Amino acid sequence: MPPMLDKPTAPDAPRRSRPPAAPLFAAAVSFSAGILLQTYTAKPAALYFACTIGFALCSLLALRFATGGRRALIAYAGAVLAFLPAGALLTAAHQSRPAPTATLLNYATGDEVTLTGYVARGGSLRAGRSLRETLDLAVEEAQFDGQTSQPVTGSARLSLYVPGSRFAWEADEEGVEESVAPPVFEYGQRLRIKAKLRPPTNYRNPGNMDYVSWLRGQGIAVLGSAKSTNVDVLPGLGGSSIERIRSRVRRSVLQQMERLWPAPYAGLFQAMVIGERGLVGRDQRLEFQRSGTFHLLVVSGMNVAIFAVFLLWLMRWLRLPMEYAAVSMIVLTCGYAWLTDLGAPILRSVLMIVAYQISAILNRGRAPLNTVSLAALVLLIVNPEALFDPSFQLTFVAVLTIAGVGVPLFQRTTTPLREALIAVDDIGRDLTLRPKQTQFRLDIRAISESLGTIIGLRPARWLVPKLTYTLVAAAELGLLSALMQVSIALPTLWYFHRINAHALWANMMVLPLTSVLMPTAMLAIAFSYVANWTAWPFALAARWSLQGILLTVHWSGGTQLPDLRVAIPALSAIAAVVIAYALALLLARRHALLTAVSLALLAFSAWYAVQHTRAFEYDHQRLEITAIDIGQGDSFLLVTPNGHTLLLDSGGLLGMSHSDLDIGEDVVSPYLWQRGLEQLDAVAFSHGHSDHMGGMAAIIRNFHPRELWCGPNYPSREVESLLETADHFHTARVERHYGEHFEFDGVQFEVLSPPKDWELKPRGQDDASMVLRLTYAGHSALLIGDIHKRMEKLLVEDSEEHHRSLHVDLLKVAHHGSNTSTCDEFLDAVRPSYAVISSGIRNPFRHPRPEVIERLAQHRAKTYRTDLFGPVTFFMDAEGVHASVPR
Repeated sequence: MPPMLDKPTAPDAPRRSRPPAAPLFAAAVSFSAGILLQTYTAKPAALYFACTIGFALCSLLALRFATGGRRALIAYAGAVLAFLPAGALLTAAHQSRPAPTATLLNYATGDEVTLTGYVARGGSLRAGRSLRETLDLAVEEAQFDGQTSQPVTGSARLSLYVPGSRFAWEADEEGVEESVAPPVFEYGQRLRIKAKLRPPTNYRNPGNMDYVSWLRGQGIAVLGSAKSTNVDVLPGLGGSSIERIRSRVRRSVLQQMERLWPAPYAGLFQAMVIGERGLVGRDQRLEFQRSGTFHLLVVSGMNVAIFAVFLLWLMRWLRLPMEYAAVSMIVLTCGYAWLTDLGAPILRSVLMIVAYQISAILNRGRAPLNTVSLAALVLLIVNPEALFDPSFQLTFVAVLTIAGVGVPLFQRTTTPLREALIAVDDIGRDLTLRPKQTQFRLDIRAISESLGTIIGLRPARWLVPKLTYTLVAAAELGLLSALMQVSIALPTLWYFHRINAHALWANMMVLPLTSVLMPTAMLAIAFSYVANWTAWPFALAARWSLQGILLTVHWSGGTQLPDLRVAIPALSAIAAVVIAYALALLLARRHALLTAVSLALLAFSAWYAVQHTRAFEYDHQRLEITAIDIGQGDSFLLVTPNGHTLLLDSGGLLGMSHSDLDIGEDVVSPYLWQRGLEQLDAVAFSHGHSDHMGGMAAIIRNFHPRELWCGPNYPSREVESLLETADHFHTARVERHYGEHFEFDGVQFEVLSPPKDWELKPRGQDDASMVLRLTYAGHSALLIGDIHKRMEKLLVEDSEEHHRSLHVDLLKVAHHGSNTSTCDEFLDAVRPSYAVISSGIRNPFRHPRPEVIERLAQHRAKTYRTDLFGPVTFFMDAEGVHASVPR
């Protein structure tokens, strides 16, 4: 039989177009564009359905009837376009679903109610302002005192505290012993609890988190608190049997961690390995945030990936066939993810690992970019709203950077070096490699020969390749860390307003340590079930790794220099980053020069986003006084027509609160950043109560004001700590006294209280509030803190004695509208045209009191309340005062 010859190709034969390397990437982008389209335009679902069918038919027709080399490309384009209306259609379907009605909301009045139900999320101890337990209760019945029990729907997130403890509502600050930890309840336990419920609310300032939607996504309808002594355990179990098994296994693992490692290491191990952050204090979390390593305290894709790689290495060490090793790794990885909280980052990582390993089992090309895109598509199909989740965006930008930029970059730089370092002494392998790789191996041998004359040839031949390999791995780690920091700069600035100069080297240090910590900690836990003495070597190695991580975090996060807080990037900066990132993805596999240029543009765009933030918007003609919505407390922003700023009070949580929320960091700062502010000219606090000055330390850290104003204050621990913070950040302390007149950028201020002879006491600090009267363009406002009726009458007497009018256009109502203030005599003297009350929605004090509202109405003051309107802004000019509220 004659040999078969290859059929010659005609010169004019059409070229076959190459299929895309990652076909699902374009599909995921198109699907995401459809979600955005429906979210911001809301077209009819029928239109999207018709477009989806139309594009899909075009794709099928192209495959059937199109001719030439571009048939597959046309069909692929039609399929990708079909994903756009499909994403919009699915989003419309999700938006049209009726939200379940939680009848439990009818009992969220602040009065005590008896709840019966089962634990839907196992209780966990929380460190912070108090040691307490939080749990989610799936409520079945609710009952007010004196009424019959009624069936209800909905879940409550409850905080259980020990009565009589240092942080209990009724306790004094001094003379009370620390509380013992309340019992920890497990999933499925049936409980009867007497609690006080409240509906979750948002702080309605621009830039603040949508807390209500976040809770709704977790199935939580109401929040509440209860004494641990008001909890009765009922017979029987509720919920899912599978979830009960998971809860018991998880609780057992947490207990083993507490036996293996002492506090505070146990709490950190629980956070890093299993995702239980309850025993990690806020200050410690802040250090991790400031060092750029907070992801270590969240069981995320990185943890799952480390676990999966360790399992794969272990299976290969046990010499299991590749298929069995892959299947075992998938099963155990899914089991680990199931044991954690199965959050979105973990689910994303598991999807990518499973897809990657299945493609390996099927002997298909494992394109990382395709795997990332598949995971994104699956999650967006299940929940289109995940596209707007910061965690989703950060995770996929990071993984997309690794798959779309890092992998191609390493393939042309460090991967050939890694290949060349395999069996360096095998001369026969030189013939299978490229010339540059062969020359690299010759250089390694030459260096080994030279070093061998000093330490011996055999040690040198072992040491030089190992050191070179370590240097290559370090270069990869540094490059990858730099790529990650640059790529996530925009979402980090947008959501967290933070950029950390030390994050690059901090992550280079902690990632290898975490790669040791995760497997050794898991081995320690596993062996502890056999015998404690078998676990201690692994537990010791894990502890050493953790100490190394803590040392790195303390060095980078414990200093103030690397932590840069910035406002939201300008629109031009956002566009620059998006364009540069798209170019980096497109050019990563092109010519080396194009790749280098695209990466340089990406780095420049990240710098540009840091430097070019949103311009501070203010009225250039009028004085602005804004009552920020901070709940039960005070915080007022004053902006002069020249753009100079003063923040009077910062809000804060009351001493009876069981939350770790920092109002200054989590509420006031995001509002100021949203407006484009990065520095304040001055800050002030009226008196030393936490609902007025509790968030001021965070404000000073974030905005570095030049001056801190305050009146004479009782030297409490909180006040002293705040003054130390001001000194640390070089904020000049300015103590204002009675009778003082001063000017702030054209605004005239006068200090009216407290009197010179006022005795400062630990109790009664409300009446020691610094009272400021400001005047601008012939009109005035009176900011009076929390003074009571006694001090109001003293102000009236003092004004009469000095023949000074107290009349103002705008009055900041004292003490959040409490009936202890705002007496008729005072209102007769002040005669305000406008009044503003800063109070929290459904606050436990029922502020503002109806009597106060009535007195203000009788004096014809137009009253605005932050609990009703959110942030309220007043503009003052020569024509008078004008109020503005959000629509």
